Order: sequence, then C-alpha cells, then structure tokens
Amino acid sequence: MVKLDVSLLRYLTADDIRVLTAVEMGLKNHQLVPASLVATISSLRSGVSKILHSLCRHKLLSYERGKRYDGFRLTYKGYDYLALNVLKNRAVITQIGTQIGVGKESDVFVAINDSEERFALKIHRLGRTCFRKVNDKRDYHKNGAKVHSFLYLSRLAAKREFAFLTALYEKGFPVPKPVDYNRHCVVMQLIDGTLLNHLSAEEIVDIPSLYDKLMNLIIKLANECGVVHGDMNEFNLMITSDNDPILIDFPQMVGTDHKLAEEYFDRDVNCIVDFFKKKFDYVSDYIPSLSKDIDAKDVSSFININNEESEDDEDEAIGGENDENDSKIVTMISDLKVESDNDIHNEVDSKHVLAKRLSESSSDFDSHSIISMATTRSGYASTAASTFAPEDIRKRLRQQKEKREKRNQLKQVTRKIKGEANAIQRERKTNAAKIKEDLNVHRVDPF
Repeated sequence: MVKLDVSLLRYLTADDIRVLTAVEMGLKNHQLVPASLVATISSLRSGVSKILHSLCRHKLLSYERGKRYDGFRLTYKGYDYLALNVLKNRAVITQIGTQIGVGKESDVFVAINDSEERFALKIHRLGRTCFRKVNDKRDYHKNGAKVHSFLYLSRLAAKREFAFLTALYEKGFPVPKPVDYNRHCVVMQLIDGTLLNHLSAEEIVDIPSLYDKLMNLIIKLANECGVVHGDMNEFNLMITSDNDPILIDFPQMVGTDHKLAEEYFDRDVNCIVDFFKKKFDYVSDYIPSLSKDIDAKDVSSFININNEESEDDEDEAIGGENDENDSKIVTMISDLKVESDNDIHNEVDSKHVLAKRLSESSSDFDSHSIISMATTRSGYASTAASTFAPEDIRKRLRQQKEKREKRNQLKQVTRKIKGEANAIQRERKTNAAKIKEDLNVHRVDPF
C-alpha cells in the first residue's frame, strides 16, 4: 500500500521537478534510466548526481542494478509528486485532506483549492498485490498491446476515466462533475452521499423505487451511450438524501458491441438483484436483458473515446510502427507470396512431367497412383535435406538447458545485489581490462 505524504512537496525545487520529469521521460523507452541520460534530458549543467541521490533518499526515485545495466526508476511517490505539482500550478487544488476511500486500484482523498471548495482526488494505483492481472483483463489498447509499466497503466486508467466522466456528465447522467486530471490523478466533484453498501433498510426511503432507478440507469447507459458499466455493485454506487443513485467508478466500462458485453451486463444486473435480496430482502420481477431491452444504434463516437486516447498514448510511450517499416513489411510479404506461388507452379509442373513419363513407360498404373507417387517423391526431396541425427538434437537440447539454468542462476545472484558502488567497481574493472588489451596490442610498457 502506497501512502500519500505531501509534506516534502513544498520543499522541492525546480531542479528536483526537472530531474523527476527527466526520469519519467526516460522511462518511455528504458526500464532503468542511467544518470547520463537524466542529465542530458534535464539539461542541467551540474548537480544532477546530488539531486538523484537526494530524491532516492526521500524515496521519490529508486536506484536499481540489473543484470547488465544500472539506473533510476520512478516510484509511485515520485509520480504522485509530479501530478500534484502540476495540479497545484494550475490552481486546481492547493491542499490535500484526509483519505475517504481505498480500493484495489485507487485511493480517494479530499482536496481543497484557494476558494475553499472541496473536491475528490482519485489517485489510480494499478499493480497492487491483489490486482496484478489488470493487463490481461483491461483492453486499454485497441490492438491488444501489453503494457509492462504499472505507472503507465495507472495513467491510462485515469485518462480513460476522465474521458468517460466528461462524456457522461455532458449527457446528463448522474456522475460526479469532472474538474481536471494529470497523469494518474483525477479531480472531480465531491458527492454528498453514502455508499449503498453502508445503508440499511431503515435509511432508504423507498427500496422498490431505488431498485427501478438502478435498473433504468443500466439500460440508459446501454441505450443512449452504448456502454456497459462492467462493475456496477454496492461499492461503486452512492445514494444521496433524495434517494438518487450516483455512479462513482468506471474501471472496466466497455461498449455494447464488445465480445463480453452481454456477460458484463448480466453481471451488473445480478449484482444489484443479489444485493437487494440479501441486504433488503427485496425481490423484483423486473430483470432487464441486453438482447431484449437494449437497442443501441448510433453510439460509435462515445465508444471510440477510449480507443483514440489509447492510440495517442501508445504512440507516445510504446512507439508505434512508422509508415516506412509498414511499407517494407508489405513488400516482403508480397515477395514471399510471389516466391511461394512460383514454387507451387514448379512443383505442379514437375508432377505433370513425372506423370507423363510414368504413363509412357507403363500403362498399368492409374492416374491416382501416379499423382500420389509424385507427391511422395516431391515431399521426400524437400524434407530429406533438413533431417538431423537424434544425437545432434539431444546435444542441442542439453546445451540449451544448461544455458537456461546458468541464466536463471545469474538472475538469482544479481537480483539481491544493488547499490551504485557495485556499478562503479564493475566499470573500473571494465576500463582496466580495456587498457590492458590496448597495451598488449601496442606492446607499450607503462612503467
């Protein structure tokens, strides 16, 4: 669990923020950002090493030593400071209050601006121990690309939620008013209500009316926006004093044309039905269905919100393929296709020639046996050259296994070794070896 401690934020200088931003930019194409790259990106003349050590001491950065490389990595605390610094400079929020909610993928705090307005600050924290398969369960990228950075996944989740919040709020749905977002932090309206999970039967004015409102909300989302909430339960619904429901979380909203849309829709409905039956002892005959009650026609613009955002992020962080590479790939595929077509024609011609010769030499064979013999001969000719001896195969497999075991042992040994002193010592040994090689080549006696 990552605790939010903003006491150090007021003491950070512009150079500290610059170095943190440089590490963040370096993480777009590096797992560990070397100090030299940080100095280049930050464009600071001096003092970069001192700033890096100070940020590591306050746990805003983490220094790690890999198998071959050493470098710095941004922590969740450092990422929090970068986002909060931007929101502070925009005058969106100026103070952070108490924590009012915590979940498997986010923390919620009370935030205040200069005008003493109160907001809800939601900080996404994907990658916790209880929620590490988010990459397999969420389609943040249109092409299904996998993202291996939980910081970047948190940023995508916040960007996606803010986009859905804005679209739903403009359409008049009962959602908090979106204010602003940066990186993995979303600022929204603070709702004056109570979670449905915390309410008892005596505190709800009209249970059947609330049940109908929730079911109508599920249907309205699918009909007017063409989306399924995917996680509508008692923990993501707040009830106001007027007995009106408000949606507060959109972690896995999908379109009605999604392959799992019907499953998610039925799950949302069953969650509400089971909760009302268990908590309030209320059972209703009104149970909507996606195939019968939903008629989403023109909702493509709303569904594509997430896809457009994901494509932009993918080009920025992963690095999309450029048109030149695509054209080369298409050319290679076409050449391979032409070669394969030529091979097929040559093989067919050889079969006909062989069949003609066999028919001239012997008329007892029928056409079926001739074609089968030709096929057998051509198959034998194509595979005879690629046959390996069993001893060679066993030898290669044994060598691969030994390499794999040595690699795993090296990982286990180097996993626990950290510290910049080790990197410096290794660099000194490398330089000494290079000097020795040069001296041997030129045969120069240094003494």
